[in-house]
Amino acid sequence: MTRRILSLTASLRSYNHNTRDALSPPSSSNFSSYAKPPIAAGDILIREVKHWFKRDAPPQSHDLINRICDILKSPSSDGDDRAFYHHLTSLRLRLTEKFVLDVLNHTRYDLHSCLKFFDWAAHQPSFHHTRATFHAIFKILRGANHFRLIVEFLDGSDGFEGYRHSLRLCDALVIGYAVAGRTDVALQHFGHMRFRGLDLDTFGYHVLLNALVEEKCFDTVDVIHDQISARGFVCAVTHSILVKKLSGLGILIDSLCSQEKFQKATKLLDDIKVVGTVPMDRAYSIWIKSLIGAGLLDNIEGFLQQISPLEGCEIEVVRYNSLISKLLKENNLGSVYDILTEMMVRGVLPNKKTMNAALCFFCKAGLVDEALELYRSRSEIGFAPTSMSYSYLVRTLCADRRVEQAYDVFKGAMDRGHFLGAKTFCILANALCWNGKAEMAKELVIVASERDALPKFLGGCKVIPALCDAGKVDDAILINELFNRSGVATTFGMFVSLIYGTIRLMRGDKAAKLIVRMQEKGYTPTYSLYRNVIRCVCAMESGDRSCFTTLLNYQLSRWEHKVGTYNLFIEGAGFAGNPKLARLVYDLIGRNGFTPTLDSNILMLQCYLKNERIADALHFFYELREKGEVKRRLYHVMIVGLCRGNRLDDAMHFLEEMKGEGRHPSIECYEVLVQKLCNRERYEEAVGLVNEFRKSGRRITSFIGNVLLYNAIKSKGVYEAWTRMRDVEEKIPEMKALGELIGVFSGRIEMEGELRRLDEVIEKCYPLDMYTYNML
Repeated sequence: MTRRILSLTASLRSYNHNTRDALSPPSSSNFSSYAKPPIAAGDILIREVKHWFKRDAPPQSHDLINRICDILKSPSSDGDDRAFYHHLTSLRLRLTEKFVLDVLNHTRYDLHSCLKFFDWAAHQPSFHHTRATFHAIFKILRGANHFRLIVEFLDGSDGFEGYRHSLRLCDALVIGYAVAGRTDVALQHFGHMRFRGLDLDTFGYHVLLNALVEEKCFDTVDVIHDQISARGFVCAVTHSILVKKLSGLGILIDSLCSQEKFQKATKLLDDIKVVGTVPMDRAYSIWIKSLIGAGLLDNIEGFLQQISPLEGCEIEVVRYNSLISKLLKENNLGSVYDILTEMMVRGVLPNKKTMNAALCFFCKAGLVDEALELYRSRSEIGFAPTSMSYSYLVRTLCADRRVEQAYDVFKGAMDRGHFLGAKTFCILANALCWNGKAEMAKELVIVASERDALPKFLGGCKVIPALCDAGKVDDAILINELFNRSGVATTFGMFVSLIYGTIRLMRGDKAAKLIVRMQEKGYTPTYSLYRNVIRCVCAMESGDRSCFTTLLNYQLSRWEHKVGTYNLFIEGAGFAGNPKLARLVYDLIGRNGFTPTLDSNILMLQCYLKNERIADALHFFYELREKGEVKRRLYHVMIVGLCRGNRLDDAMHFLEEMKGEGRHPSIECYEVLVQKLCNRERYEEAVGLVNEFRKSGRRITSFIGNVLLYNAIKSKGVYEAWTRMRDVEEKIPEMKALGELIGVFSGRIEMEGELRRLDEVIEKCYPLDMYTYNML
């Protein structure tokens, strides 16, 4: 195997060093494609890695443990929750302390299965739980933050009933409460033991001492240490625990490395590691960081050669793992590859951390097929991925657009009790949506919710917008309800997607409930969102107006400006084509003790005109005039609305009436009137309005100029009407140029020499816009 690895090194090292800068962890915002090494090289590498890992896998016990796990997880067919007892008993297992610890370690992320096996083992006649097994289950419960279960188990008078064990009850109580962090209760039970003439053994003393150090009960630590010393129990474990009390291993390593005493720092790490009770990750991280700062890791091969001969220092798997972890964080993939091959060549036996580091390496390097094959071989090689490894694999598969496989991996992680975090969840959910798998994204949310594994903040999750875009609004509402039950905050964007989705389906009742819930959550809907919801509610075919009334009353209760709220509903009813309902709301203003504003009058008038209720519009306008409430803006709305309703003569009448009252018509009034007159071929009146408009001191607008030139192309009548307006041309120079342009466009004036600069001539008369260029 050594020769095969060495022959592979040259081909892969060249690839890794050339692409190192381009490799980075996949992210949710950038699904880039990674450069990949030669296919043959990748296939050889994964085969060698799997062969290497198999050397650490127990050949028989691991398959048996997997079978036990399947039995523990399988649902009961007959409804008996304890049917697994019979299935496990039928295996005729030979239970030993080591085997039980292996099963507990393998199932530690599936707490339910772990507790079921522990309970089953306690009732087997050939096995008694030991200090180590009790300590293991307590540590697993503590690691899952289930302190309450530990305390309830210990507090119960029948907590140990049915458990045949060689461990004394008093020992178990002290150890259990110590592991649970209840050192006060642990000390009480220890005092009761001593009062009865009983005592802890070396294992129990050190568990209690470690718990007291972690809880920072340093006065009591000294007392327990004196007891350990008096009984001759002092050993390397005792010293390692006290290191945590005095200053911390990481501080010592940092101090030695800062003095460039790397040999002593390495020797200290080796001595402490033998103890096995002190967390080493931080110390190794400081050690590796110091080596990098000293320039010892610039060349990995050189580093390995330098560090190996150090006195008392032997490169072991723990140190390799720490070094690989540091290099992975720095995306130094070429060096990671060098270290992995070095470990294989030297015959270093890998452990779980090595396997997880290898999977992360494959993911970071873009070796998707190799990473997936390693993951699928986990039962064969005894590989238990961590949450971080699962996250890397899911993100890498999403980056490679293999979203269905990423979905299966994510579900597998949840089955094994792993929580991959909000970011990975959003990456997968969004990748499913972007690849047309919105239904799978919905299932992902449902499964995560059922297993209480739904992240609490999913602001970047696009499941709800994707379902709404696909027309599956009911599914989107279901997902939102799951979010609410799971404590996941619905974002502003999610509410907007849900509301517009219901609007597209003309479900005004649901849109109204959603906008109310949105406001209850503290969000302020936009004006257009209000208008569209009200419009949808008003457009509902049902004769029942309870939804409309409820929404109106709710908005009135929240808005300080009540008339503004009424105006919003008047406008919504007008857009929905329901002027009768709009008038009902308008009348409510006065009935409830408020006075309609100018905006209220304009909206009501527009509602009549847009829905071609001309008689009602005229009647409403005359009512306002009798009250003396007609303003310039109302005339403007009336004229423009009548023009758009093809009531040109009425519009001209109101224009004259407006001028007679000394009010100046708006630019839009002139624009729509000129356009309508030209459409009716009433060019004399159109040119007269243009003349009047220009005499008022206003410059010809792009809209008016384009209308004149466009109609000049269609008819010579525009130019003929213009020629009868000579007096204007003499007083206003640009009007003469506009008349010549009308003659050119109507074919009455030759202007060959000027055609190339026609846009320059037009610009002297009025500003050019896109319509002008299209017409040219």
